[in-house]
Amino acid sequence: MSISKLTLVVLCTVFFWHAQASEILELQDYHASEAKVGKTGSWLGLQQAGKGWRLVTVKPSFRKIPDPISGEGVRVAANTANVRMLLSDPGLKAGAVSVSDEVKLVSGSIDEEFELSTLPSLGQERLMHLQGNEYSLQNREGKIYLKYAGAEQYLFDYVENKEDNNARLIWIGDLDHDGKLDFIIDTSNHYNVTELRLYLSGQAAKGELLKLVAKRKSTGC
Repeated sequence: MSISKLTLVVLCTVFFWHAQASEILELQDYHASEAKVGKTGSWLGLQQAGKGWRLVTVKPSFRKIPDPISGEGVRVAANTANVRMLLSDPGLKAGAVSVSDEVKLVSGSIDEEFELSTLPSLGQERLMHLQGNEYSLQNREGKIYLKYAGAEQYLFDYVENKEDNNARLIWIGDLDHDGKLDFIIDTSNHYNVTELRLYLSGQAAKGELLKLVAKRKSTGC
């Protein structure tokens, strides 16, 4: 059976898209079902380098470990030190990355939380700056919006008064080198759940500020 040139182009496009699938991973232990990835080969690690940050090419390892909940778990590690997060996206490349001006106020070890880690309270806003540009993260009726240069975008719900709410900002800066803010956010509303989301500005559609390119949900023991 012959395959037309158009079919081949479509198939190659699908395979290329799958190979370029965006991913986000923490260096930690996962239940086996939570650590499945579509990305093979090299990844980029978000690494603290002195007082700055950069993306470096890393090779992750996925080692099977016992899991008291599901029977089998996966330990995710990297071959490079001081890596905070593993990322994969066709819009990212190795090299130094800028962080928001507010994040630069934080010093100390890589495990120290950013001063901006907490989200704005109900009805409040939190201002962030990058290269002279001001962004506003707003909490309106329990919904988080990002506002910049007259445009705004809804990101996710934030139930501030929920006792075990775990939502927080993980990293804020320019990951894709387009001069605009990108975000890594934990949007979880439960103390025993992590729901990481990677938002990139470089892939945003017309009229948007960000695009959600990767997310990963995991639970504790």
